[in-house]
Amino acid sequence: MWALMALLWATAASGEEELLDRIVAVVDQEIILLSEVKQRAQLELLQEGRYVADDSTLRALEKKVLDDMIADRILLVKAQKDTALEVTAEEVDRALEEQLARIRRDAGSEEAYQDLIRREGLTERELRRRFRKELRNYLLKQKFMAKLARKVHISDEDVRAFYQAYEDSLPVLPERVDIAYILVKPKVGEGRLREVQRKAARLLRQVQEGTDFEALARAYSEDPGSRRRGGDLGYFERGTMLPEFELVAFSLRPGESDTVYTRLGYHVIYVEERKGDKVHARHILLRVFPSNEDTARALAFLDSLRGRALSGEDFEELMWEYSEDPSSGRSRWRAIEEFPEAIRKAIAPLKPGEVSRPFAGLAGCYLVKLYGRRPGGPLDLERDWDVIREWALGHKLQGAFKELIAKERKRLYLEVRWDGVQRKVQKSGR
Repeated sequence: MWALMALLWATAASGEEELLDRIVAVVDQEIILLSEVKQRAQLELLQEGRYVADDSTLRALEKKVLDDMIADRILLVKAQKDTALEVTAEEVDRALEEQLARIRRDAGSEEAYQDLIRREGLTERELRRRFRKELRNYLLKQKFMAKLARKVHISDEDVRAFYQAYEDSLPVLPERVDIAYILVKPKVGEGRLREVQRKAARLLRQVQEGTDFEALARAYSEDPGSRRRGGDLGYFERGTMLPEFELVAFSLRPGESDTVYTRLGYHVIYVEERKGDKVHARHILLRVFPSNEDTARALAFLDSLRGRALSGEDFEELMWEYSEDPSSGRSRWRAIEEFPEAIRKAIAPLKPGEVSRPFAGLAGCYLVKLYGRRPGGPLDLERDWDVIREWALGHKLQGAFKELIAKERKRLYLEVRWDGVQRKVQKSGR
């Protein structure tokens, strides 16, 4: 849920904020808006469980957020100027699908996910468009930071010194588990698919016979976002809609219509107009939901995989082959409260090495293997060496990043216009 909120608040301002918006900082050719600072500050308050703050506290937080955003923009500028770094369209597409899958999983179901973005006044197409730019910049910065991190090394002595220096301030760890799971989404049965397909075919015939598409969309579409607009999706380019949908939409000429099946259901598509690389289309969405029988089939399939795992097959190999969660993988000692309630209940009685019975959750049906369990409590240098080493390395990396930021603040063009006063901090000799 926080991933969606962070994205929306980082890329869009409300109408009221737009009226009051102004540039508060310029880093090279990158700008930072007042609305971005305020939105990020509000998000930090929400993540801390605070919904209001007094003026002085909020002002101090906003100033801190601005400093953090300037540092972030400096990293982005450095990454953009590093000609050895490249982010491909395929990498952005993969990250986009993983991020959307994570939001869907957090939302709990496809319906809850669609309702969430609808409450934000968005369509999935708009969400994808906003995510794409943010993700490309994020991936570019990650590659730059990874390149810098390869130059930072840490010894066992560094780890021990870090532990001794910060032992009293290190957090108490919650209970952690190392698990892997296989997620299988129930497939809709052929009978239900044929029923919805026939309905889509009937609507397509009506459109082709001259029935007003807008009226049909308002009467039958199950996409609340476009239904009230007569199914209107506006103009869009490739890469903003589901791939199967785009394949059909971009193959049609203005005035033509066709049907296509995606994970959302059956669509009746009507193309209004084409301009260059963009198409203006409408659609009618007929949703297809799995039945109890469909869920039972998914659970039975997972039970067969459980049998194979208990017979000696490697669970992780089964996971990579069959799991429908793009982010599947070993959790590697994550806090147990980070997992959905259904998974927490399933692993509660398990001993290390055991595999759960298949069970249904909000995102689909699961099979989970518990690899290990570590109790919560204060950190122990020997037992939690890997965790402490990771934190020590992070501390050293943070120092390297701060050193880089301080150096680049003096070299790059940087203006800060906080409090409405323009201050030219430094101008490079470009």
